[in-house]
Amino acid sequence: MSNDRSSLSQTLKAGSRAGLGVGVLAGTFDGLVRTVGIDPGLFILRMQQNGLRDALTHGLPQDRSEVLDLLGCTASAAAIYGVALALVAVLFGALLHPLLRRRRDPDGDQLALWLGVWFFLEVYWWTRPLVLPGLPATSVKRVLAAAVMLVICLGLGVLAGRLRRSLPDRVIPNLSVVAVIVTLIGGVYLRIDRSSSAAHLGQVNERNEDMPNVLIFVVDALRQDVLACYGNDLVRTPHMDRVAAEGVLFADAMVQAPFTWPSFGSFLTGKYPRRHGLIRMKPGHILPPNLTLPEYLHGAPRKDGAPFEGEDMVGAAFLTGTLSHGSGLARGFDYYFEALVGHELVDVHSRWSEFRSGLLPWLYKNKLHQKLDNQLVAATAREWFSENANRRFVAMVHYYSTHTPYDPPAEYRSMYCDPEYDGPISAFYASHREAIERGKYAPTEADERQIRDLYHAGVTQADAMIGEVVEELRRQGVLDDTIVVVTSDHGESLGEHGLWEHNFMYQDNLRIPLLLRWPDGLPQGAVVEGLVESIDVLPTLTELMGLEGLTHASELVPDAGLDEQRNAIDGVSLLPRIRGEVDVVRPYSFAENDMFRSIQDERWKLILRSEHTSAEGFEEALGLEEGLRPRFFDLVQDPLELDNLFLSAYDEHQVRIGELRALLHAWSESMPIRDDHTRSSARDLETQRALFKALGYGGGVGSDADEGDGE
Repeated sequence: MSNDRSSLSQTLKAGSRAGLGVGVLAGTFDGLVRTVGIDPGLFILRMQQNGLRDALTHGLPQDRSEVLDLLGCTASAAAIYGVALALVAVLFGALLHPLLRRRRDPDGDQLALWLGVWFFLEVYWWTRPLVLPGLPATSVKRVLAAAVMLVICLGLGVLAGRLRRSLPDRVIPNLSVVAVIVTLIGGVYLRIDRSSSAAHLGQVNERNEDMPNVLIFVVDALRQDVLACYGNDLVRTPHMDRVAAEGVLFADAMVQAPFTWPSFGSFLTGKYPRRHGLIRMKPGHILPPNLTLPEYLHGAPRKDGAPFEGEDMVGAAFLTGTLSHGSGLARGFDYYFEALVGHELVDVHSRWSEFRSGLLPWLYKNKLHQKLDNQLVAATAREWFSENANRRFVAMVHYYSTHTPYDPPAEYRSMYCDPEYDGPISAFYASHREAIERGKYAPTEADERQIRDLYHAGVTQADAMIGEVVEELRRQGVLDDTIVVVTSDHGESLGEHGLWEHNFMYQDNLRIPLLLRWPDGLPQGAVVEGLVESIDVLPTLTELMGLEGLTHASELVPDAGLDEQRNAIDGVSLLPRIRGEVDVVRPYSFAENDMFRSIQDERWKLILRSEHTSAEGFEEALGLEEGLRPRFFDLVQDPLELDNLFLSAYDEHQVRIGELRALLHAWSESMPIRDDHTRSSARDLETQRALFKALGYGGGVGSDADEGDGE
């Protein structure tokens, strides 16, 4: 018995030593990666653009206090990893002791095992963008790829374990002492950490007690025409319909870009894309310095002159897809949650909170949580509101169920999808869209109906998630003290013009829902006709809240300072239109992507390639082949944009086309970022030519899924 007990004790000690050592090593490694902020894709991009030195030094801490903070966080990560893995290794050793006791080198065996496990977790996480991207983690191909990685990494662990035997006898005990010291330092740092938090922000006081909260729902890729309140009698959207019935519905709300980042940039800054500067979706591109809605609400001056300070408002953003804090689009929010990235709810004022969110255990935990709860964003938002509804807040909740992949839960799928459908589309991914565009796959009518049914299920799912959060505010008794906004960053093509997804200049991409509810400041059941743009939401909210408005870009003087230019907006308040004080707030709406510009009034719409808006460029466009010539539509007679009057009736509409072209050119020239800075390369244009020929005269510049949006 004594030998058995001694053997068990040896196994447990070996496990604890191996677990602590590997855990501290792994935690230190992850902490240093987090400290430097290394992202493989961004690292390669910076190296290509600015050289290896810039790539290696980018993100390094700049002052002593920051260095000490990050070292403390790294030690804390090492301590948590080490203690956690030591406990896991001890439990593992106790369970498998009958097998491990027969091994000659229990220390080396367990060290090899846990090194292999660590290698695998690192390799699997960092190769996700490279190994079968876009496929679910549970797909057969991804599981097989993971199994191969695991075998290779366990083999590397065995090799590393053998190298241990070649080290001098005193090295391992010394490393063990170092591991214990690092663990103690990390534990002490966690204990004495006095970094700030956002807990004190938004507390109700005499300065903000008469002000409303702001809650913005943005449903990614949500078409306007799929909501019942906009006339759809097929799709069930009771919660959004109720917001419309209790507030204001805008019949002709338009976005300024038909893909995610530029559109969100416009919505959050009140500026057109070529004023706020986030005009592409690629690694390394972030929103340049701009005053965003949550930043402005942190202490904006009140019209009545009453004091209002930065700490009187707290901001929270609940995000998914590629909308992230790293893109700059969540700038100004004090808390952020990023489902797709895997970041838990982060307090930006706490160094440890931000640091911890990027460590592998938390990333894996949150990604697993996301797999188990397909409505995690709503659940996290609801929980936050249940604990913080008594604070003055500006919050944004971003839902993704209407973006590819269209893969709704069974409860929503069963509402729309034909149970007799036996085709290949169980879920619709961006890869399916790419196959259709390249002519590798031709969907049948049943396939197309299935895709639309899956999308409609996602619409109802988004509606249900909106309802969850709204009802939480109702339960907390603050719903009527909150301005509720429901909108989207762009629409979605569902087979029209042979196109799928988005980043096209058609109305199904540009027209979005826009609903506002606040009983104290807005009428109930109002329908507002006439063109409005997403850039108008920011000035509308600030006026509703009784805050001083930002300077309109048209009011800037020629010698305006940098701050004045930075804070100038293109949007206008919609309150005069809501109250019936004016008939229209804007006669024209403009939109752009990196190939096209569009202008429309309430009847006519012109779409031109960016280089064709000038008089000289337009003359060139007249000589292009049919599929590449401009598009001109009568939206009253042809709301589906099926008849390109530029081809069929140019002479009849030549004067109106010329007027719209001139207005579009003047607008484009008024933007501070030059038009040619947004144009695609010659290779991109050649790719688009081939696509246009395959699809007729339709199409934009692909989909923002190509630029990294989506899974």
